[in-house]
Amino acid sequence: MEYTGAILSDDVFNKLKELIYELSGLYFGEQKKYLLETRLSKRLSVLNLSNFDDYYNYLKYSPEKTSEAKELLNSVTTNETSFFRDMPQLEVFVDILKQVVQSAGKNAYKKIRIWSAACSTGEEPYTVGILIKENFPSSDINFEIIGSDISTQVLDSANKGIYGSYTLRNASAEILKKYFVKMDDDLYGINDEIKKITSFRNVNLIDAKEVKKLNEFDVVLCRNVIIYFDAESKKKSITNIYESLKKGGYLFLGHSESLHSVTSLFKLVGFGKTPLYKKE
Repeated sequence: MEYTGAILSDDVFNKLKELIYELSGLYFGEQKKYLLETRLSKRLSVLNLSNFDDYYNYLKYSPEKTSEAKELLNSVTTNETSFFRDMPQLEVFVDILKQVVQSAGKNAYKKIRIWSAACSTGEEPYTVGILIKENFPSSDINFEIIGSDISTQVLDSANKGIYGSYTLRNASAEILKKYFVKMDDDLYGINDEIKKITSFRNVNLIDAKEVKKLNEFDVVLCRNVIIYFDAESKKKSITNIYESLKKGGYLFLGHSESLHSVTSLFKLVGFGKTPLYKKE
């Protein structure tokens, strides 16, 4: 059966948005009803379902509900990103990383861990890897970058590490030559040097048990993520991130985000276009 244009009723919309919230902490307001209808229409077609009520029941009661919940989150998450996005923030990140490296001294066994939370298709963690190689070419310190996302679909793309020219529009010709392998059809593959220090995990930021598996980070990048959460989900996710950081570790948020009224756990050490917080 081909999808013929099922309409998402208010009742089922409310049920679905509550389920999405329960699973991910993402909040869909009334103004996003059409967006949800559009994004989930494909799942009806794939599953051969005629309406959204049947789809909700499938999510709740089907033997395949666990795997379909992952497809649901793959469908509704926003994954717009690019390499070297918001360079003024990334320049501050490099400065902070230099401080972290300096404090590590000459300890050859020191490992500096960086977490790119909600990393989408991998552009941010790979950008971090490139910045590390560019700024610490002869460092004896081991760097480890972990990218995480709630969507398994984008993580599959991140692990492949193959990108089109549009998402690489902010990368110079020198960077492309140095850290990418040119492929067919205007595609570029991230090289093994960067892949070697980067790994990816499927993590739900509001799930304390999942986040607890990630710990002892020096820096966490969680940019343009909590704007999609309501107050309760913001508090849960930020508390979980706080627990994952080392004492003295740093948290970067997006330039339009703030922890004001969310939590007092962190000390604000930078604001303006670079909201920066420290765990003391």
